[in-house]
Amino acid sequence: MSARTDRPTGFTLLELMVASAIGLIIITAAMAAFDLQSSFSRNTERLLGAQASSGLGLTMMQRDLENAGLRFRGGVQVDAGVNWAAVVRPYDALGTNILDLPNDTTGAGKIVAPSGTVGGFIAGTDAFEVLLGSREMDPRRVAAQVANVGAFGGSTITVQVSPDPFMPSELAAVGASAPLLMFWKDDVHCMGRMTAGGTLAGVATLTVSTVDAKLGNAGTAWQPGCPAALMNVDILQFRHRYLVYQSDSSAGRPARVGLHLQSNAFCDPLDGGVPCSTDLGTPMMVAEGVDDMQVAWRVPDGWGPDGGVWCQRSPTESCDFDQLNTADGKRAAAIVGAQVFVASQGPEIYRRDNEPVPVLFNHIPSPATDGVVRSVMQASVLFRNSVTP
Repeated sequence: MSARTDRPTGFTLLELMVASAIGLIIITAAMAAFDLQSSFSRNTERLLGAQASSGLGLTMMQRDLENAGLRFRGGVQVDAGVNWAAVVRPYDALGTNILDLPNDTTGAGKIVAPSGTVGGFIAGTDAFEVLLGSREMDPRRVAAQVANVGAFGGSTITVQVSPDPFMPSELAAVGASAPLLMFWKDDVHCMGRMTAGGTLAGVATLTVSTVDAKLGNAGTAWQPGCPAALMNVDILQFRHRYLVYQSDSSAGRPARVGLHLQSNAFCDPLDGGVPCSTDLGTPMMVAEGVDDMQVAWRVPDGWGPDGGVWCQRSPTESCDFDQLNTADGKRAAAIVGAQVFVASQGPEIYRRDNEPVPVLFNHIPSPATDGVVRSVMQASVLFRNSVTP
């Protein structure tokens, strides 16, 4: 008779520990992969959202640039002594030579670079302003022309306009609320601010001052040739500024970076009797996550550096738009088109090793080695008024 030995069944403690360790590794790897996938998905969704809002911002800028001046023809101006009038006002590479952006005619209100909890423009980015004409299609405004011009020689000049295009509130306005006027015909145009006005028998008699880079009254003299009899007269009611801006921060509310729009206050001189001030208000967010904007400006043949047609597209194509006092100069007055690039990092920053940072014209978003994933969008526009008088 043989003996039978019962062998134990199941797993030993060591086997259970090894299996548990392997299972824990698998679960940890699965959770890490799930978390990474969730991060990718979340960042992709937010980056797509930032891209959509950036597209809206580019559409807004393109529309404003196309309508720069609104109804008057832009383009090249004659060289013989007229005051240059720039309705597109470029500010290139903020933080280099342009350290602040004045919001009003005195320069007391302005946008500066961020400091502490106080927001401001992002250094190294571009900004620009657009001056738009009256949106009201009142026949008097469309048909207004210079009837007579007083003697030249000072910073103010007397101009008679017929038919009278102004509302009583505009004729009575003073300071920054007084109408900003554009006088133009063909390729000659000049700009000034009304300092006094009245009307008699359907003809407006105005005192108009030259303006400086802040659109305030200037001491420079009017030059013969503009304004002149039979020139058209437009009222520049709206002022828009686009810039990359960082909002203020406070406890529980971190700063937000994005493409912002500044505009002057609501005005409705035809219906509500409120004259239009050119003073700019608080920046409003258009597209969150945009951390860079660079603009190249198209000018007529031979007006760019070395006889070219582009400004600010490369380091060798500078047109001095990084100098505040040349924003109303000859080249700015001759701008006929633009290329606008914006880079959006999205609300949630995600970094990849060795990810190349995009180059926008002559600028790399800072810091150049941050490896932040960015979506780059671009729009081009040829100003409508330069091809359709």
